[in-house]
Amino acid sequence: MKVIPLAFESMGVRSMATFVETDQKILIDPGTSIAPKRFGYPPWKTEFDALYETRARIEEYAEKADIVTISHYHHDHYTPFEPGKFLDSSPRAAEKLYQGKRLFIKHPTSKINKSQQKRASDFLKNLNDLDCEVSYADGKSFEVGDTSIKFSDPLPHGSQGSKLGYVVAVTIRWDGKTFMHASDVQGPIYDESKNLILEEKPDMLILSGPPIYLAGYAVERKDIEKARINLIEIAEEIPKVVLDHHLLRSTRYLNFVKSVENESGGEIMVASQIVGKEPNLLEARRKQFYRN
Repeated sequence: MKVIPLAFESMGVRSMATFVETDQKILIDPGTSIAPKRFGYPPWKTEFDALYETRARIEEYAEKADIVTISHYHHDHYTPFEPGKFLDSSPRAAEKLYQGKRLFIKHPTSKINKSQQKRASDFLKNLNDLDCEVSYADGKSFEVGDTSIKFSDPLPHGSQGSKLGYVVAVTIRWDGKTFMHASDVQGPIYDESKNLILEEKPDMLILSGPPIYLAGYAVERKDIEKARINLIEIAEEIPKVVLDHHLLRSTRYLNFVKSVENESGGEIMVASQIVGKEPNLLEARRKQFYRN
């Protein structure tokens, strides 16, 4: 099994886009974006460069993919058909990405908040014009060739009762190996998200860390600590943990990672390190770019 991260915060953008190759070629959460505003500033030029680079990488691997999965309808996790300056999205890009694919996607009306329900509705209307096969994935398993693709029941986007809605995690099994991709569980903060991860027993796990940059503002500090405790348990049990996304929107992410490693005895990577690159945090350093 080959796992290739395509776009993540450690690569300079908001995303968790990942390509997995078994006897099938699977593209997970094919979106990329940059924050329109952070620290009161718009994106610096290097952030747009990273956006265009990751968009090109997603398009390159989309050409190879047989299957596309979408965990939820936030723009950093799928490509909409609408033009977007901070997404580098367009109808052409979306058509090219989804045409001829088998899509496993988050249910558009069940366990979903209003904003994502609207996005899902628009997305499905545009898919009607394409030659693609759409399956709602929540809580279902699929056998494609020799590959097993299993989706979780909807999990909170962070803590229980989150206003940000729900996501579905995906577990892929092939040739005796298990890989799990858990978008936007934010830690995981929610105990049931942690329990699910431990039950699946992946050899390799990619998940979003907690948004420490929002601690004491949009996220309670007790939830950040809950995520840290849950990660310690995960790192004790799972041999390869890749932690990225929300956590790396802060330059202080490494303090959090080290605290988990010190207490778990495990080793945690960020996504860029899988492909031999040092983390390139751009949004987290936006203020520095302007001040310099």
